[in-house]
Amino acid sequence: MPGSDYTILARFCHNLLDVECRGDSPLLDAHLIRLSVRGLFSESGVWERDYKAETRRRVEQWWHVIPFSRKKFYVLSMFPYPSGRLHMGHVRVYTISDTISHFQRMRGHQVLNPMGWDAFGLPAENAAIERGLDPEDWTKSNIESMRKQLDSLGLCFNWDREVILVLTQHLFPRELIEWSPVSGLLIQNSVLQPLLDALADLPEWYGVKSMQANWIGDCSGCFFNHIMKVDGRDSGEVLAAYTGSPEAVFGAAYVSVLPSHRLLHGSSALKTALLRALRPGRDSLTEVTALNVFTGREVPVVISSKKEFDGHLDTVMGIPDSSEEEAELAQSLGLSWISVLKTEQDGTQTLINSDEFTGQSRAEAFNSVTQKARERNAGGYLTSAKLRDWLISRQRYWGTPIPIVHCSACGPVPVPVEELPVTLPKVSSLSGKGASPLKTAQDWLRCQCPRCKGPAERETDTMDTFVDSSWYYFRYTDPQNPLRPFEHSRADHWMPVDVYIGGKEHAVMHLYYARFLSHFCRDQGMVSHREPFRKLLVQGLIKGQTFRVAETGQYLTKEDIDFSGPEPIQRDSGSRLQVTWEKMSKSKQNGLDPQEVLQQYGLDTMRLYLLYAAPPEQDILWDVKTDAIPGVLRWQARLWGLITKLRAAREGPETPNPSVLNKRERSEARKIWENKNYAITQVTGHFTEDFLFNAAISRLMGLTNTLSQASSRVVLHSVEFEEALASLCVMAAPMCPHLASELWAGLSQVRNPLGSVLLGKGSVLQQPWPSVDPEYLQTPDTLQLSVRINNKACGSVSVPREVAQDAQKVQELVLNSSLGARLLSERVIKKAILSPRTALINFLVDE
Repeated sequence: MPGSDYTILARFCHNLLDVECRGDSPLLDAHLIRLSVRGLFSESGVWERDYKAETRRRVEQWWHVIPFSRKKFYVLSMFPYPSGRLHMGHVRVYTISDTISHFQRMRGHQVLNPMGWDAFGLPAENAAIERGLDPEDWTKSNIESMRKQLDSLGLCFNWDREVILVLTQHLFPRELIEWSPVSGLLIQNSVLQPLLDALADLPEWYGVKSMQANWIGDCSGCFFNHIMKVDGRDSGEVLAAYTGSPEAVFGAAYVSVLPSHRLLHGSSALKTALLRALRPGRDSLTEVTALNVFTGREVPVVISSKKEFDGHLDTVMGIPDSSEEEAELAQSLGLSWISVLKTEQDGTQTLINSDEFTGQSRAEAFNSVTQKARERNAGGYLTSAKLRDWLISRQRYWGTPIPIVHCSACGPVPVPVEELPVTLPKVSSLSGKGASPLKTAQDWLRCQCPRCKGPAERETDTMDTFVDSSWYYFRYTDPQNPLRPFEHSRADHWMPVDVYIGGKEHAVMHLYYARFLSHFCRDQGMVSHREPFRKLLVQGLIKGQTFRVAETGQYLTKEDIDFSGPEPIQRDSGSRLQVTWEKMSKSKQNGLDPQEVLQQYGLDTMRLYLLYAAPPEQDILWDVKTDAIPGVLRWQARLWGLITKLRAAREGPETPNPSVLNKRERSEARKIWENKNYAITQVTGHFTEDFLFNAAISRLMGLTNTLSQASSRVVLHSVEFEEALASLCVMAAPMCPHLASELWAGLSQVRNPLGSVLLGKGSVLQQPWPSVDPEYLQTPDTLQLSVRINNKACGSVSVPREVAQDAQKVQELVLNSSLGARLLSERVIKKAILSPRTALINFLVDE
């Protein structure tokens, strides 16, 4: 076979069978194909002789066993910026997603586990400028390099759904857009209440929900739209002004803007009038007025003496009845206003002079006023004072072009949908300084106005990369669609994402913007779900040890350090060093190349280490001297030993026969059966509920211990040992698929199998996930806990399964048992150690 890129084979299989991955069709498992064809092309000449026929036969074998109506499972890991090299953080997050994907496939689900690239953005442009390269060439080469690295890690992505250079123009949210001649393109943060309220529908977002709620803030006010006038004439500007008391909107006395407001800068039609009235450091009354679209009342515009308002507001309504400070400002400027609040004898307030809302309580009016404003398209959407509008434009080249043209007669005009996408032209050079490089592309810049057909110019800003990364999860559901961002039915089939995996540093901004765009798409009728991600799994950092010279703060490589003494020192100067754990990076000299780890320990050992060293949300302190890697290596060796043990027993002269087991041996087999079912229960729970893969591995290690202690006759004659070992291999497969595939190959060749498990066809990843035996579910929910005193076995105690991992409760149960009363009541207990891997407690006591 030319080369070793098995992913190419997976893609070819799709083309060969004319497979189109719709929502109602099964997905081929690229990793499954890679594992299964290893032996296929080892025979000389097979590739040249009959590749197509053999491939078709293999794929059809897999195809017929996969039902078309399987339940979907969408596991998504945050896609990377294509820097050209993977780091250990990448390996960790993709190992987690790969593990979940394998598990869900083995449960019979139709799994989508896609990969793409956050290709646009300033990092790529800056790197290209630094190297004198074209950003597109730089990005493509990095993507190719990282794609090969990911493939070398054996990761099972749906590469046929790969997304690169995501174009967001079809999703352009025109209803929420505000064009600023100064700032550029703004998406108005005016619809925050649904985003805040919907957090209640995300029970499995854990701590991130509170972070988002705090970031959004209290949505207790809203904006009202105003038509700006000068000398009684409409200026063409519409201004949204915020108030925390929308029920009192009919009592507004003025609209106030900050001196930094966009209307005082750039090419605004109001700039001259506003600057003429500006008195720095003072509240300045201007000749500009604001007509409230909702109330129909006109009030003057005031330039505030403040440098900032509460939160990130730059425009507020002054309503004296609701604020003493606003009443004082209106009085100081000689402004009049209408009283709209009346205090009743019981202390409550009702509305007066407020048209149809007169007589309502403030609480009633708050709801009715905002609802009516929304109906009239005059504002009224509840929002927070904390958030700014989202500035999505950048004066840089490498980004999605903004589909706007500027016409001297019509102003800013959106590019018609049928003319999308607007693509980037090639530019002669990039510097990263000055105006947008797109201004130099004259042939691209000049265009025709879509409205009046006169001369116009394209917008030369590009969109922030955050816009692209806010909807890419939709594109994965329909990545080849040339006409629209995605088909409604395909998005509805896969969405919402069942598990979204990424760093906690994205807990607010990226996840907020992604939710924002998803709500927008729902409001536009493009999808049926508002929330994009059902369950969120945030993984911690991988930290390496750093060594810094205390006096200078310089980071040192390990080659520059002398470790021979009690404390590390700088080799040349002997200077003492500050030793800390920090996020891995080249600048801190503590980075780690995944390929080096792969070469030293092997792929599955690295995977198991990343899953075993800590729960996903916790940081990993990378230190191979700890017990994580040695423990993982020992466990793998014991798994090999168990397969060898069973095969050797079954290859002897004696035929396996469960009926020859005596009472003690049957009891031993029964305990193996109980431990197997307990392990299935626990590991399945960890894979579906809390994603504590370290605890899952510990439970499998416990089952390994049980099997390792089995007597030779139980190994030979019991179906319980055989089925428990098979379940152990299958449950290990999502975490270490390559090792488990080899183990299963050996297990499948065991002579004289007693049960039906080893008679199944296919590789380990094609086996169904083990299920708990019905009989086990009917047994009393207790287990026998072995008791040791100073490491010597003393008997056992029955304990409820639900407290079997609670060290304090188990200790109390043992001490209150007849065994505990007899052996421990008169002794001083120094420590009680409950094993996390098997049902055992060890009491250390004074002799």
